[in-house]
Amino acid sequence: MQYTYKQFLPIRRMSEMIWKCFRCNLSFKDHYLAEMHKNISEHSVTKVKSIVA
Repeated sequence: MQYTYKQFLPIRRMSEMIWKCFRCNLSFKDHYLAEMHKNISEHSVTKVKSIVA
């Protein structure tokens, strides 16, 4: 039996925290890598919330 309609489920958007260097335009998912970049380049790294679909 075929249905004449489709059921659409709402898409839940999830957010995750990432670290971003705005000088280099780099994003890091791991805090360890962000700290390593901060130590090597002496750039500040900011924690931001990223929306993932």
